[in-house]
Amino acid sequence: MKKSKWFKLSYSMIVVLGLMLVQHYGDRFFAAGPGAHLSGSSSSGPIAVTPDNESVWVANPDNNSVSLINVENDANQKVDEIRVGREPQNLAVSPDGKFVYVSNSVDGTVTVIRANEGNPHVIKSIRVGTEPYGLAFTPNGSKLYVADARSNSVSVIDTNGDRLIKTIPNVGFEPRGLAVTNDGDGDDNDEKVYVTQFLALPVGGNKLDGEDDSKVGVVTVISTATDTVTGTVVLNPLADTGFKALGDAIARIPPGTQAIFTTGAYPNQLNNIAIKGNFAFVPNTGASPNGPVRFNVNTQSLLSVINLATNADAGKTINMHLAVAQQTNPSRLFITQPWAMAFKHTVNEGFVVSAASNIVVKVAIDPNTGAPTVQSDPLDSSRVLQVKVGKNPRGIAVNSRDTRAYVMNYVSRNVTVLDLTSVPEQVIATVGSAALPQPGTLEDKIHIGKELYNTSIGEFDPPAAGQPAIVGRMSAAGWGACSTCHPFGLSDNVVWIFATGPRRTIPQHTDFDLTDPQRQTQRALNWSAIFDEEEDFELNIRGVSGGLGLIVLGDGITQDPNVNAFLPLANTGRRQLKVRGVGAWDAIKAFEQFGIRPPISPLSKTNPDVNAGEALFRQANCQLCHGGPQWTSSKVRFTPPPDATLLSNGQLIGELKNVGTFDPTVKNEVRANVSPAPLGADGFAPASLLSVFAFPKTFLHNGAADSLDVVLANVQHRSAGTGGVDTLSNPFDRAKLVRFLESIDASTPPIQ
Repeated sequence: MKKSKWFKLSYSMIVVLGLMLVQHYGDRFFAAGPGAHLSGSSSSGPIAVTPDNESVWVANPDNNSVSLINVENDANQKVDEIRVGREPQNLAVSPDGKFVYVSNSVDGTVTVIRANEGNPHVIKSIRVGTEPYGLAFTPNGSKLYVADARSNSVSVIDTNGDRLIKTIPNVGFEPRGLAVTNDGDGDDNDEKVYVTQFLALPVGGNKLDGEDDSKVGVVTVISTATDTVTGTVVLNPLADTGFKALGDAIARIPPGTQAIFTTGAYPNQLNNIAIKGNFAFVPNTGASPNGPVRFNVNTQSLLSVINLATNADAGKTINMHLAVAQQTNPSRLFITQPWAMAFKHTVNEGFVVSAASNIVVKVAIDPNTGAPTVQSDPLDSSRVLQVKVGKNPRGIAVNSRDTRAYVMNYVSRNVTVLDLTSVPEQVIATVGSAALPQPGTLEDKIHIGKELYNTSIGEFDPPAAGQPAIVGRMSAAGWGACSTCHPFGLSDNVVWIFATGPRRTIPQHTDFDLTDPQRQTQRALNWSAIFDEEEDFELNIRGVSGGLGLIVLGDGITQDPNVNAFLPLANTGRRQLKVRGVGAWDAIKAFEQFGIRPPISPLSKTNPDVNAGEALFRQANCQLCHGGPQWTSSKVRFTPPPDATLLSNGQLIGELKNVGTFDPTVKNEVRANVSPAPLGADGFAPASLLSVFAFPKTFLHNGAADSLDVVLANVQHRSAGTGGVDTLSNPFDRAKLVRFLESIDASTPPIQ
């Protein structure tokens, strides 16, 4: 049969189109077909090694770029930096090594980079959910899963064409870490995706946050066959951290002279998950909120274990801090804020990065039970093996030969190269991944503040020329950092039993505008408005974290003994340690004011319920307490220190609002030292509503409300702006108001 000219032309066009697709996408359509079994990124993180072990890719969140480092034959040289979207947090290399996918949190996109050519370049941007974070491939690379941290969803990308094929909703609150199982058959239809929910969730019942077992960690399980949620894994609290407290506030037992009370801790800040054999491992910061408050009984370094066969907690959680405490070597550095981990491929060993202590520690895994053990230095059994890396490490990747590990250091913007064949493992190179701010600029000051905020150690200028730098003033033995309770500068959503009473951690994001002085106003600090300066938290560094602090006498070293809240002398302007010539507290304040991004709401500002809710907000005069650029009426209206007439019980009494949210009979309404009664009878400083949606299930100062609906069920509270007239008696109106509250972020015009 003779073919027509049209058929010939059409056939030719199809061939040309096919060749163009192959030229553009390479042989990716064929490399990941049935039966293919390739290695690739199966666990999310900001750094990855290519399958041929010749290159490392690393994300640069503050530079809106990713960098390519040549590591072939230990060249360890940066060869390219590619512009991507805003705030790239994680990346993944395809199993064939030809493509790199990057999650851009601010843009809500995934950038696709053609990686295996002479000039790597961006070929596509795929829109996904709100604030994408973790990325992980199925074993043969046919699908990529993306954790959408703020829309509480997982996006599924078909890599044969790079298109979004499904959004899996309701995967839990703030999904971040991802890991995909690999059964070795090359078929992606029967794998499981494990997704960490970042913040712990209440267990409910008669427990309120403030107890050491009042919350649990949660990991969501997704089937790759159906791309649906098939279950959840509950990570249970650790019943005994190994550290004793002097008292038990919740039980109303005041502190004594001996530490005899057992403390527990619940898993929190689940940023990463890694799979080894039949188990998954989740490093996290354990919260022990019960009083009395002290560094070694309030935050712990947990490694939780999941049995993949049963999809349940394996009951093998360890507190890695305990290994440091038990070492006989008196020189201790604790493993603060464990943020990520990676395993060797051929042996049951892995590595955990401590984001605040700037170290990597080694763990061994029992393949039968999943039990992890922190390893000692093989050359000095008196101490835990700790390899010092760069500043604020947030990711680690091990090459397929198990010879090298690569650590992404967020604050120092470089990559540490570890030799895994040496005994013990050691650093062999440090490679810059992105440019640091120019010295002397505001960006540099903010960056120094970020460094101090995220460190449990701190390195400061020497007191005089020729003398060594000052180190370790932020906490005792590296056991605490601002970020320990304020990850990402926000909130761990924990209700701590503080000296004033139960207090949920306040996120420290703001809505500042450098050009508008009205939007640079300091809020009264703490729920009870007991602080008027950020420098007053010097007391937390000293009294809670056990550090020597940042405010010093004239010699530049000795603690200033007069630091206290509301002394006749203001703490602002006091002599302080410096970092690269910048005052430490000045830098921390600059970071808090300008360097902490409020979470982005997934709700559209044009949503009818959102618009109706805003009208109801205004009608109820909610702005009386929650108006203004900071979404709170709380404000420091004087130059510190305050006049005595402004104070009552140590509180800035004029900044408090009594809206019926204090009930002294509630179980967790107690001070850390048990007596006297907790502050609250005079009211509280109104909480900021900026990005309030991002902190689930724990509302009000003491966590007594598990939703905004419950918050608004309090008639006195919702009527506070109208002189007691209840304009929100209709539950459908309250539901619309809740939608508006959940939509508030930095893009929402403040209501004056």
